[in-house]
Formats: sequence, C-alpha cells, structure tokens
Amino acid sequence: MPTKSEEDEEGASPSSTPAHLRSPVPELRGLKLFRYELNRRFDGFIRRLCFFAFNGGKFTKFGPRVRLEEALSMDFIARNTTIRVPRVLDVFSIRRTMYIVQERINGPILEDVWHRLSIEEQHSSVLQVKDCLDQLRALKPQQPGRVQAVDGSGLIDSRLDSGEWGPFDNHSDFHQFLNHDVLRAQSQTYPRVQEPLSKVEGKQYKTVFSHGDLGPHNIIWKDGRAVIIDWERAGWFPEYWDYSRAYAARGYMKDWWKMFSEVVDKYDDELELEVRISEYFET
Repeated sequence: MPTKSEEDEEGASPSSTPAHLRSPVPELRGLKLFRYELNRRFDGFIRRLCFFAFNGGKFTKFGPRVRLEEALSMDFIARNTTIRVPRVLDVFSIRRTMYIVQERINGPILEDVWHRLSIEEQHSSVLQVKDCLDQLRALKPQQPGRVQAVDGSGLIDSRLDSGEWGPFDNHSDFHQFLNHDVLRAQSQTYPRVQEPLSKVEGKQYKTVFSHGDLGPHNIIWKDGRAVIIDWERAGWFPEYWDYSRAYAARGYMKDWWKMFSEVVDKYDDELELEVRISEYFET
C-alpha cells in the first residue's frame, strides 16, 4: 500500500487536482480546433505507415457519455494508490463532446487471453485485482455515507438508468433509487426478491471508492501485470458494490468469477438480491 499524505487521507482536494483536469474544461475552437484536427489526421497517417507509431503515444476517448469525472477518477486513483491506470494527459471538449487524452497501454484484454494463461498467471491476475479493491476500500471519503462521483456530482451506469443519476445523501436514498422500497411493497408481484430483501434490510455499510464495472473486460494484461481501465462508472458507493457489479461484469467467464470470489471480501446477500432483481428486470 502507498504512503498517503494527510490531505490524501481525507480525499482529493481541488488544489491537488492537475490544472488540465480542473473545471471548466476548455472548449476547442478556432485555431486550437484546427491544430487538433491537423494533429489527429497526421497521427492517423503516421499510424497507417508505421506499426511502431501505432504502438506508442496516446489514446483518446470521446463521445456523448464521456465525462470529466472519469478522468478525475483516474487521476485520483493514480495519485492516492499504486493501482495501475492509464495516465491522463489532457481533457477538453469539442462542440460539447468530452475528450479524454490518456496514455496508450499496449496489451491484450484479460478476457481475451484468460484461457491461454497458466493457473499461476490466472491466480496472479486475480490477486492483483484483489489488491486493487483493497486499495480502493482503504481510501477515505470526504463525505461518508454519500453515494456520488469523485467530485461530488452524479453518476452514470446504463444498467441502472440511461442518464446521469444521483448524487444521494445516504445509502438509504440510494437503495430507494434501486427500488428496494417498491419491491418490498409489491411482494406478490416480486416474491423471489423478498427473502434477500429481508437479509439486507437495516444493514449498515461503509462508503468506499468503487470502480463499478470491474471485470476481465476492463483489465489490460501487460507483461504479467494488470492495468485497470474504463473508470466511467466509478464513485463512492456502499462497500458491497464492486463485488456485486463484478458478478455482473464476469460475462461468460465463470472460472474467473470463481477464482475472484474466493479471494475478495464476499457480500453474498447483496449479490443474491441483485441476481433476484435481474430475474424481473434487465440490469
């Protein structure tokens, strides 16, 4: 585990955020936009000519669902843990579309090479993910109890809602957003969720920083080391969140989930509830 400063123990402060990640995000217009387009086209031409150039440099993520909060989460993790994440190089917008320029990590996705790894390599990858979770869970929120993005704003997860949702003042409000109260009130319509709902009712949780979609599809496996990517769903959540979301993110990789669930803290009651809810709704 890394040594943290007193400021980091309390979470990221605005003054510690690099200048290129602070709001408002610069909007590229005029000459700056022209230069960006010229560089982008030139880089694409070079990549087509030279494989070496393709393997180095930068990766730009952009689109209608890309937000500044993803870059802030990656920077927060890079500054406060030893978790390997792509380095954020720049953030800007073009016509209200966010662009995150980050370090290009050349390596296969764990999901694609898992079946070719030895048992020892598979176990090593899972232990590295466990270390990632342990470090995330050791981070201390500035506002314990709140469910929110790294900067205190709302969150995104298309499995829950098509747009931005939250933030929530407490876990109870978050669970209400997840329709726990509605499901309890309509026991005859949703009988299979009643027992797991009763198991989690009244439970108190720590607030921890969570990736929100931690599965083999979001891990680059490079030289025997895991690099965690795609932090767009990250934020402060109840402590069980990454466990239940990893189950949803496992895809077809049941053997990965089995190995993963054997080494991390389990939240099987909360996972059972999520599985039962998914039998009625697509999550």
